[in-house]
Parts: sequence; structure tokens; C-alpha cells
Amino acid sequence: MSLKKERLSREDTLKAKPVKNEVVKERKEEKGETVLVIPRKKVRWVGVLSRIFYIPPEKKISLDEIGVWVWSRCNGNVSVINMIEELSREFKINRKEAEVSLLNYLKKLSQKRLIGFVIARK
Repeated sequence: MSLKKERLSREDTLKAKPVKNEVVKERKEEKGETVLVIPRKKVRWVGVLSRIFYIPPEKKISLDEIGVWVWSRCNGNVSVINMIEELSREFKINRKEAEVSLLNYLKKLSQKRLIGFVIARK
């Protein structure tokens, strides 16, 4: 069975609900900063390289205030359109700016496999 990537319509994209990848853990650092912790895959070449170079067992990504806000809503319950509306109100930015920024950020999180999307089928 092959997985075919479908291009979603704008309407379907806005109705989608982001959900966190279960392997990604959230951690509060001493300085109060929120960090996403992603374990490294156990791949043979990494094992070989780790004998020569130090390769940490996990990758860390620090989130800013808006990143934490977005990450907290990636729970499979809040649609992208609702996130856009909340973001616009919460951070007092116009709706179009909120939409463009949020969609770009969610795209990056998705490309890094930190989140996926729950999509309602008709």
C-alpha cells in the first residue's frame, strides 16, 4: 500500500486540527524556556559517527512565546481556523498576518515531523 500525498484545499486546511507527534516531549528548562525534545533515531551510521564525534541522544528546539502558544493548541481539538482567530485576538495582529504566519509555522512543524493533522473527511 502506498501513501499518496494529496493536496488539500484551503477550506480543508483551515478545518484541519494539528496534533503533536507522540515521540516529541516538551520540557521546561531552568531559565523558564520551553524546549521540545526529539530523540535521535537509532540508525547505524549515527552509531558509527558517534564513536568519532559526540552526537547527543536528543535534539532540542527552543520555543518563543508564540511558539509555546501554538504548540499548546496542537492537541487535535483546535482547528487551524480557530487558531488563526485566537492568535489574532491574543497577540493583537490583523487576521491576514495571523493566518500567513500560523500557516507557515505549522508547515515548518509538519515538515520536521513534529506535528501531523487530523483531517475530517466528507
